[in-house]
Amino acid sequence: MKTLIIVARDSMLGELEKLLNDTGVNAYTILSNVMGKGVTGRVFGTFLKPDINSIIFSVLPSELADRAVTALKALHAARGKATHGQPVALKVFTFPCEEHV
Repeated sequence: MKTLIIVARDSMLGELEKLLNDTGVNAYTILSNVMGKGVTGRVFGTFLKPDINSIIFSVLPSELADRAVTALKALHAARGKATHGQPVALKVFTFPCEEHV
């Protein structure tokens, strides 16, 4: 089992959910209105800097997590190409996990 964590702009949420569903991931949790600082700068969620992030996480069989990561890498590469090398507000992480209950 692996835990998949995706941190992305809230505006990408629909596209990410479609990608997950298309790869067979049909169980996940979304945390909205997430603020922080990363490679694309500070995310404030204010009038002058309205960007806001969401976090999607899911616990999956390793093969399914790997399939989702492959699709997410392709999305990241396409976004990077479209922004001519500017940082993309999308980070993807996995780590092993065990289900106890």
